[in-house]
Amino acid sequence: MRRILAGLLIMTGLAGCGSGPDVTYQTGRTDADTLLVYAGPGDYREILQHTIDTLLPPGTRIQLADAPADAARKVEAGDADLAFYQEGPEFAATPSLSVVARVNVIPYALYSSKWKNLDETRSWINTGVVDDEVNGVSLPHGSKIVLPGDERLFARGLYLLQAAGLVRLDREFGGSKPVDLAITEANVRDSLRHLSLLGLYSDSRLREIYQQYDALVLTPQQAAALGLDPAKDALAVEPGPGNPWARVLIAPSRLAGDPRVLALTHALESPELATYLTTTHPAANLPAAGSATDRGQDGPLGVAAAPLTLPILAGLRGTPARTAPQGGSS
Repeated sequence: MRRILAGLLIMTGLAGCGSGPDVTYQTGRTDADTLLVYAGPGDYREILQHTIDTLLPPGTRIQLADAPADAARKVEAGDADLAFYQEGPEFAATPSLSVVARVNVIPYALYSSKWKNLDETRSWINTGVVDDEVNGVSLPHGSKIVLPGDERLFARGLYLLQAAGLVRLDREFGGSKPVDLAITEANVRDSLRHLSLLGLYSDSRLREIYQQYDALVLTPQQAAALGLDPAKDALAVEPGPGNPWARVLIAPSRLAGDPRVLALTHALESPELATYLTTTHPAANLPAAGSATDRGQDGPLGVAAAPLTLPILAGLRGTPARTAPQGGSS
């Protein structure tokens, strides 16, 4: 037994050697010179680990611990130094606690089982006045688009449609006030393809609805359930930069100006981490650093389109009242 313990101690000592940043995983604080960071599960920890391993100056000492449900309160109380475990809207700022880095976005995306792209088109469907006229594979005017039924998620879907050039809202993307995160169809000022917007209130018929309607705004979990890959299958993906739903690193005011915190925040918002995210998780995990105009707004996934007025659609502009999709034909 003594030989085994001695071997473990030697291995532990060797693991701490080297010129790179030191990382430990105990749940309690090891010493005053080490930053204790609460990390969320999955890619929260993956991103922190990659950043620590490859982007921080040698000698930076970081201790990771699983984030409890009340991680923000514990950071404020001094039980830990930083926390990376939640999206921006989930964080409630206090006088002594604030966001110091906006790191990444797990994006919503627009998918269709019927149409291949969002190129400009003169095709129209569902007018109720004349027969459908379809030329090509671009999403037609008059399409029925299903968004998440939850009010907060419905709002996020609307911003995605605006970034894709399909609607115009009464505000720009990127606002983080409660009123910005709770917009409804009443905030749609112009539906550039005369869309009908509907709310999806249950996942139980997700595949059926995906097949039945013209396009569907899906959360990453919903897309994965249907076997869809945002990099290959999405018509549009919401922007990362300026996204209010970005995952955030939070810190207390007592660490203002701390060089260790500055090094970590700069690394988490660096071009190097952005490259890592876009190459490791194409279109599924986006860098959040930058402004909303840096990416997405005018890129291939969000081309702003001029409104098209077709003779048969004159006077039909606007968005019908939101309803839940029902069974049967569309």
